[in-house]
Amino acid sequence: MDQAQNAFNQGATLESNRNFGEQPNLEQPFAAGSEAMRFATPDLCYQLAYAQVNKALEKESKLKADGVLANAQALRALSAWKLGLYQQASESALAAKIALQDSDVPLPRESAMMTALEGLIQADQAYAAVQKFKLENQSRSTTPNASEALSMMENVKKQYEENIVNFSGTGRIEKSLAVLDQAKKEIPERADIQTYFIMSQLAALKSWLDNLDQIYSLLKTFGFANTNNDLKRWFDQENERYAQKRNQYMAQLAPLLPQQKENVLYKRWEEWLYN
Repeated sequence: MDQAQNAFNQGATLESNRNFGEQPNLEQPFAAGSEAMRFATPDLCYQLAYAQVNKALEKESKLKADGVLANAQALRALSAWKLGLYQQASESALAAKIALQDSDVPLPRESAMMTALEGLIQADQAYAAVQKFKLENQSRSTTPNASEALSMMENVKKQYEENIVNFSGTGRIEKSLAVLDQAKKEIPERADIQTYFIMSQLAALKSWLDNLDQIYSLLKTFGFANTNNDLKRWFDQENERYAQKRNQYMAQLAPLLPQQKENVLYKRWEEWLYN
């Protein structure tokens, strides 16, 4: 279990360093394996963690006797999520929740993470859909006629409502934000976990903003930005809805950071989420 946890932690550190522009500390010891681990990638670390925790779970009764079964199930869920194995992640999160209920030792951090996991998965799936949409538009070689363009925009709106938000509350980004809000309520005293959840919500909002940018580009390409009042009204409404959520979560992030709005991390999110 220790090796699996170390491997996961190393993957998370490498991923954070990559995403936020910091270089990994190659002088830091890598406990999960051999000298080769100093050249590891996040994906390799998560694969190693997933393999090792699955091996540990072959002796489930021993883990239960040692009081670490819930930890192992939670680690498997998180490792599966990082590898894009979403069904396995959801199943392991459910198993972890059951083990946490049976545990004599309260583990609020693990419980909150298992609650959050479905929101993290929804955000990942929305991100993948937005990137696919972007590639499809970049590969278009011809401009459709007016009738075709209107039909395309109707399909774009349907995809947006599936992946981002809709009036029934089932859009992936909307569900992600709601689940992570619930997870935050489970562990209000842990500023580090609160910060992680809020930054996960901000990352989901970045996918939302990217999708809005792509849609606006299409509106301009098709000549609808100034000529189709219905589409323009819809886009303005969605842009305002995004801005309200962005402001809400940025306001939650600031008090958790040293120097608050002057913190470099806060300023970086400002660069990413304001345009």
